[in-house]
Amino acid sequence: MHSRECKILKTLPGVPPTAVRALIAMLLRKEEESNGDEESDWKGLESHVGELKGDVKRWEEIMLQARAGLGFAKAGPGRMEEAMRWLCVLSTNAFRITLPDNTPVGLCFSPTLARANHSCTPNAFIVFDSRTVSLPALRPIKKDEEIFISYIDPTEDHAQRQSVLKQRYFFTCKCMRCEGDEIAYEHFLRCQKEDLYENDSVARMDVLCPEQEVVKVAERRQATLKQNPALTSIPPVTSSKTLALLKKGHTNQQDGTLALLTALRSLSSYKDDGIFALPPYPEILHELYLSCIDTQTFTPALITLLFLFLNSDIFIYPQAHHPVRVVRLYTITKLLKHIASLTPTELLQDISSIQTGTQSSSADLSLKEDMAKTFQAIDLITAFHVLAIIVWSEASKSHGEGSGFVKEIESEVRDVEEVQSLRGKTGEVLRRWMGDAGDLEGRKEAERVCGGLRALAGLMGRILGWV
Repeated sequence: MHSRECKILKTLPGVPPTAVRALIAMLLRKEEESNGDEESDWKGLESHVGELKGDVKRWEEIMLQARAGLGFAKAGPGRMEEAMRWLCVLSTNAFRITLPDNTPVGLCFSPTLARANHSCTPNAFIVFDSRTVSLPALRPIKKDEEIFISYIDPTEDHAQRQSVLKQRYFFTCKCMRCEGDEIAYEHFLRCQKEDLYENDSVARMDVLCPEQEVVKVAERRQATLKQNPALTSIPPVTSSKTLALLKKGHTNQQDGTLALLTALRSLSSYKDDGIFALPPYPEILHELYLSCIDTQTFTPALITLLFLFLNSDIFIYPQAHHPVRVVRLYTITKLLKHIASLTPTELLQDISSIQTGTQSSSADLSLKEDMAKTFQAIDLITAFHVLAIIVWSEASKSHGEGSGFVKEIESEVRDVEEVQSLRGKTGEVLRRWMGDAGDLEGRKEAERVCGGLRALAGLMGRILGWV
């Protein structure tokens, strides 16, 4: 296909939008290439032409894309109706192809996968691995049970989820989570009862976020919200202020970090009760992490991401092998690897450059001194080794055994094992734990290291100026 497409692309001043390229590819297909079962199935998918016509802006965009595709492919105006229908089907049935870190790299259209309906409590997830797409289960699926995926970001509240689904996909979700208006903690507790996987990989994840303690925290947070329902909805003034600060964080790198710290401090009612899994908290924490990466301050990036994982992700994504959780933990692992490569002087310089929400220079100095002590108390190489093993134990279910992602993690584990072989017996202890999750010596070492990582996450409150 590309040999035909390339001739066209070479004549254009730039690369057309992804949807236009997809249309060009469809128009260039030979008749025999369009006769397969899946190739012909796209015509049976819902196009939502009527609804899209009612959205003037989207319809005009589709018409422009259709004209461009027809013109570039020299297909002629007689195929306009076909091109329009194709683009309509694509707009509500295609999947964005992403790298493991969620970077978008293209578009996937599979009529088979497109038949998976939506639920805000999905039992499966779309995962891309190079040119392969898979549909791993998030929990055991019974025979004849329908397979559901989530079309949207599950971190949004009920009203926002419904709004996005109605605007983009033209339906109202009536899944159990929406019908019961479940918030993150309530949803997490229900999934724990229904979906729990009993296996050794859960035991490995336990060393970082002990399951029984996580359940107790969710129960306490849910009880708090039940007693004070007002906490589940942000006052409009606070919400608009937070969104404005988020926008500022996006557009102004220099002031972005402080703007996001201010946004988090404005949500004082959440902080007082430790409620960090409700929107917009997770989104702001993620933006704060990205801002730290942009400014190349890696120690606060690590602390922010650890805090986000331990206080938001584990409740929003209930399954230990949920791809979002696995990739987030792998990002933390890579950050640990980078920080472990810094010299003591470079580490102190990174800590010294942190922007904080503290109001006094003495408090700021005290925080940075405590951060330095906390980092120095952690064996960062061993911490990287432990988390790499935990990620590896979950990635076979999230991305598939033999996937490129799993191979990448296995390569990282081999590299750190080589380094550890020169540092004493810890590497051998963890190697045994990787082979046997029940190995007590390995688990004890992993728990010791993860205790230090939780201590790092605990510094987030002081970065925000809460204490």
